[in-house]
Amino acid sequence: MKQHLAGLALGIMLLGMAGAAHAADVRLHAVLDSTPMVPATDSSGSGEARAVVRDDGTVRISVAFAGLESLVMAVELHTGASNATGPTVAKLDVRETSAGMAVNQQLTLGAGPAADMRAGNSYILVTTADRPSGALRGQLVPQPVRLPAAP
Repeated sequence: MKQHLAGLALGIMLLGMAGAAHAADVRLHAVLDSTPMVPATDSSGSGEARAVVRDDGTVRISVAFAGLESLVMAVELHTGASNATGPTVAKLDVRETSAGMAVNQQLTLGAGPAADMRAGNSYILVTTADRPSGALRGQLVPQPVRLPAAP
């Protein structure tokens, strides 16, 4: 028991020393598919998105997806709840890769959109030529903080 508590104390101390400048960073994750579309579609594509929102409103977004039937028209960051449509915050730069499509971009958001992201009220929307209102959607959900394993 003492070893466990000592390991926990050491882990907490190391966490306090590491990355104090970005103590408010929030990591988010989304699974992209057609089911969360409002209304749902039958698109066969799928993908994944990850984002990190820093305390200064800087956001790093990575998105990867594939399997869509037609030309990708846009990849956008929106604010809004999972059961609603919301305004576009930013259009993201998408590029084709050997495995599908990808986005890797850094943005600076205003206080409102950054707060929405931290609260889980943002999503990624992929539109295509045959589905201009959206083929894929994924709600960006805050991820739990992972503590280091105790020795």
